[in-house]
Amino acid sequence: MSENSANVCTILHLRFKLRVPQGVLLAHSREALSSCLGRRSDLERSGCRKRRSLRWAASICFANRETAEAYLNHPVIQAVCSNPAVVSSQSQLWDLESSLSAILRHR
Repeated sequence: MSENSANVCTILHLRFKLRVPQGVLLAHSREALSSCLGRRSDLERSGCRKRRSLRWAASICFANRETAEAYLNHPVIQAVCSNPAVVSSQSQLWDLESSLSAILRHR
């Protein structure tokens, strides 16, 4: 492992456009998502939604790209993405340079 790769975390960013309010989707998916999220392989999570909209996003920070990819390919995540209540979903993996992030947190 190179010196640079030791400092890189991976952010998985998920975006969803829903046919139903977020609460309806989560009410039907909460147990499955909780079991998937309960693995605690991530470092940090956040979720957001666009006000008065059926758009929702989540960002999850993982220690490495392999763990983020495995999470994205988990059957529960795939089931949520293919749920009929989800009009569209997008995912992106971003490499996060931890030393730069540390500088930004202290500004």
